[in-house]
Amino acid sequence: MDRTKILHFVIIFFLTCGSLMAGDGTGNKNYKQDYLDRNLSLAKREHDQKAGKVIDFYIDLQLGVGITNADIKSQPGVSNVSSDSKAGFNGAAIFYLDLFDVVKFSSGLDFAGKNFKVNAPVLAGSTDTTVDISNQYLNIPLNFNFGGMITEKLGVTFNGGPYLGFLISTDEKVGLGYKNFDLGLNGTLTADYLVAPFTSVILGTKLQYGGLNNLGSSDIAKSISTLNYGFFTGVRFGL
Repeated sequence: MDRTKILHFVIIFFLTCGSLMAGDGTGNKNYKQDYLDRNLSLAKREHDQKAGKVIDFYIDLQLGVGITNADIKSQPGVSNVSSDSKAGFNGAAIFYLDLFDVVKFSSGLDFAGKNFKVNAPVLAGSTDTTVDISNQYLNIPLNFNFGGMITEKLGVTFNGGPYLGFLISTDEKVGLGYKNFDLGLNGTLTADYLVAPFTSVILGTKLQYGGLNNLGSSDIAKSISTLNYGFFTGVRFGL
């Protein structure tokens, strides 16, 4: 083989390699572009779906325990009436409504057992100076809520606002003059962990101040208010 043929062979070899490399680079480039376009399309579709969702709705089912402290102010001329805290069960079914991701409102039914002890020198209808009080309320909270998901599966929500309470049962026999209605303030902090689509396990704490309207008055008590704080767990369902 003479030098001319060798030179031709070398030139053809390098031209062939260059063509293959150029074609491979173009393929990779097209593949990367297709990958980016596909992800951009998915992201845009997800954004459009969220932007077009008018209402976000979910429900919490709660069960827990709370401790109640009562503040009882005695009538003039009556020896000081004191109280001790006791525990009681609580449960709730609370719904959350999110409109356009702007207005976030929550309400529902909240059952609260507000129990405490009353200590007084003289208690009407009783020969004992210490009597257990057990009151059960059905509350309707009117809350605004703030929060959301902080990771892919974990979220935190705060609810706060007034509530309307209705006394559904009581064993109060000591003459405190308990009323059938309670206007108060409440706040709830809830953590939720996603375990399945539209289903989360929740854990939270709540605080209720009752008696903005004065829970009771009589010859013994001038005014009554309560502070109830507790913990709960439960399940959240999204719709």
